[in-house]
Amino acid sequence: MYGQTGRSQTAEVQYRLDTFISENCTTDYTQISAASVEKVLKYSVYRIRQEIKNIYGEKKVKLNEFIVIDNGKKASCFEAIRTNKQLPELTSYIKENFALNPENAAIFQSMLDYIYPIADWKPDKREYFFKNGKWYFLRDKHFRSRQGFEVTVDSHGKIKNICYKMKWDEEDSK
Repeated sequence: MYGQTGRSQTAEVQYRLDTFISENCTTDYTQISAASVEKVLKYSVYRIRQEIKNIYGEKKVKLNEFIVIDNGKKASCFEAIRTNKQLPELTSYIKENFALNPENAAIFQSMLDYIYPIADWKPDKREYFFKNGKWYFLRDKHFRSRQGFEVTVDSHGKIKNICYKMKWDEEDSK
């Protein structure tokens, strides 16, 4: 009957919609078990890949990929970076016993590569250095301006604050 919203019709509709999704969408979860991620972060990190195909008869496939962290209670995306931004959640995910120092700065950089990957089409401008009590992890460079993570540490290398800066001048940071 037209307009009927009984339980059986709702279950049938749900079944048809679930069938459509299962036929046209796939989702894969892969744990990122890299040594750098496990050494720096308290929680497990996953790459989720969602593929959508055959929508509206199109032959092309739409692909969504994203990185999430699972704190044992909830899986969440890492904080988005589009502007200068403090990253308190990322800071809170760092292991208490991890010290950022010259011996393991490359490990921290590697971890950043997993959770905030640089697009394949971008030239590799990555570098890192320490200056005035802060570590800088360069991710991109335009002319004489740089952008990347600024990590404040205490005298023992314990991370106190992480922020992303869309721009800092080259002469200020080196």
